[in-house]
Amino acid sequence: MELRAASTLVAALLGAATALAQIPAGGVVTTGEAPSRPCGVTAACTSDVRASMQRCGTITAPDGSEWELPAPIADGPAAVDIYNDCTGQGDNPNYLDEVETVVIDPDGVEITGYIFADNYYELWVNGTFIARDSLGMTPFNSTIVRFKANYPMTYAFKAVDWDTHPGLGMEYDSYRVGDGGFIARFSDGTVTGSHWKVETFYIAPLGDPSCVKVDNGRDSTACRWEKTPSGNRVPCGLSDPQTCKALLFEIPDDWTTPVFDASSWADATLYTADQVTGTPGYVRHAELFEPARFIWTRNLVLDNLVLARYTVEAPPP
Repeated sequence: MELRAASTLVAALLGAATALAQIPAGGVVTTGEAPSRPCGVTAACTSDVRASMQRCGTITAPDGSEWELPAPIADGPAAVDIYNDCTGQGDNPNYLDEVETVVIDPDGVEITGYIFADNYYELWVNGTFIARDSLGMTPFNSTIVRFKANYPMTYAFKAVDWDTHPGLGMEYDSYRVGDGGFIARFSDGTVTGSHWKVETFYIAPLGDPSCVKVDNGRDSTACRWEKTPSGNRVPCGLSDPQTCKALLFEIPDDWTTPVFDASSWADATLYTADQVTGTPGYVRHAELFEPARFIWTRNLVLDNLVLARYTVEAPPP
């Protein structure tokens, strides 16, 4: 009996070690959906547009750590809307008059930025918070920001493909897997493109987190998903989504600052507007974003929380 018990214990320890070895370095795996609550930047639409209000959740990992999903949300002012048919009436003809300048350096260059995100973003410049998206999930809006800063200038975006089932990376009652993407153009000529660095910190839903590779930034493109007849994209738990897993990584405290080293992050992947959105928030004002490109990580579907950075050493020619 003692030998059998010892063998069982050894087998259990080996199994646990194997499971841990399959978790990508620095990651934590959770299973199932976190209890959720209404959260974010808007409580309800004031127009008659059908909206999906954002929900947040706190999930506890097996090691006891707690994680805010789909992302920790920063306090601070919302960007001015160019188009918003949720808390606004659509096109905002006064957006240039309404935007205020965030002064980082009084002797700096004043720069105006145009931003569209699926679904949500927050922006820092040289470590100073500039603005957050005025809408968390849907419908989709476009926004304007303005700031004054000196070069070199480090842009740092937190971008979120919002889910309504925190911990599962899925949306709506149908448990559909959504996709992300964002685009930005700034008046000094800085635009989003493949020269930006990106990294993902919340990957879901997953059946086996070991599918995520970490050789050149985190890469979930090897993670499989299936498309159901209703159009849902589910890589796990087709009959029970609560069996799906999330792979989470801690956000570095100094990631928005100029001194942070993002050299291990991957280059941004480019996407067409058709791959990201066809909504009025972007389409009606697409000219404001030219020649910027939509960017994300290599997986537009499973990577839900993405940080992006780019440093401009001097004004672009």
